[in-house]
Amino acid sequence: MSDALGPLEILLAEREIQRTHFRFFQLADAGDYARLARECFTPEADIEYTIMPGPPQRFHGRDEFARFMLAGGRRPGPAVAHVAGQSSIDWSSGRPHLSGYATVWHWAATRTASGEHRPADWTTIGRIEDDYEEAGDRWLIARRHVSPAAGLVATGSAPGLGRPAR
Repeated sequence: MSDALGPLEILLAEREIQRTHFRFFQLADAGDYARLARECFTPEADIEYTIMPGPPQRFHGRDEFARFMLAGGRRPGPAVAHVAGQSSIDWSSGRPHLSGYATVWHWAATRTASGEHRPADWTTIGRIEDDYEEAGDRWLIARRHVSPAAGLVATGSAPGLGRPAR
């Protein structure tokens, strides 16, 4: 537990940390990466993702992260959905450290050519390790590392025509 904060302040801080944690997922799913960077990360945040295909993605600062995410472009409709799992906040180092999981569903296209909903192309469960810092009345992510909790959970196939209409 932090020596600088009392029990009530820690409780209030943890509520704000959980808000930031879930706000990240809401804004990521909406593709609003500029707001996500501003509302969830400190300006100098260190961010590392070793869960994405390819080499690890490392970013120094929320602006670098936002530029990378915005450069990827955004397709119409949802292309990703996060489902937050269990998480806990530990204060033993004197600052809040959130450990948790998220299941993430990814679509190359959310509908078939005939307009039917289609399954996700791939799904994984990520392990999230975040250190938070107080920024005014908010608690923001100062360091993030996301890694696979295990292997790839499921893979799909490219969009097809769907099943015949009746």
